[in-house]
Amino acid sequence: MHARAQRGFTLVEVLVVIAIIGVLSGLMIGVSGTAYGANAASVSDQLTSTFSLAKLRAISTRRYTRVDVRARTATVWQSSQTGLVAPTAWQYCQTLTIPKGVTVWDGSTTVYAGTGAAVAQNPDVAFAIDFRPDGSSTGGTIFVTDAANAHPSRVLVYRATGSSHARRDW
Repeated sequence: MHARAQRGFTLVEVLVVIAIIGVLSGLMIGVSGTAYGANAASVSDQLTSTFSLAKLRAISTRRYTRVDVRARTATVWQSSQTGLVAPTAWQYCQTLTIPKGVTVWDGSTTVYAGTGAAVAQNPDVAFAIDFRPDGSSTGGTIFVTDAANAHPSRVLVYRATGSSHARRDW
C-alpha cells in the first residue's frame, strides 16, 4: 500500500506564520505612532497637489478656482463665470480632509520662501487662495504641523506662476 502525499499546511505551520505577522505588525505600529498619512509632511504634499489641481482646473476651464483652507479641511471651489470676470458665485468641486494628528495652523498672504516665519496657532483659520484662468494666483503660505509641533511644514503658492511647493520648517 502506498502512503498518500501530504497536502496543505499543519496547524503548527499556520500558527507560526500568524505569530510572525503579528510580531512584524506590532513593530510597525510601534515605529509609526500615528495613523498612516497623519504627518505634516504628507499633508503638505496633499495640499500642494490640491493647489496644483486648482491651478490646472482654472487654466483648463478658463474660470477662477478657489482653495479654501481651514484647520481640518481644504475645499476646492470653481467660479460659475468664464474668463477673467470677478467671481460672484462659486460651485463646489471637492474637499480634502486633514487627518487627526495634523493641523493647519494659519495662512498668510506673504510667500515665506525662507525659514524664520513667526506663526501662532489660529484655531479658526479660514484662508483662501484664488487661481486665475491665466495660471496666476493670489499667493500665500499655509502652515501645517503635527500634534506636538515637532515637524512643521509650509506650503508656498507663488503669485505670478500659481506654482505650489511644500517645504519643511517655518
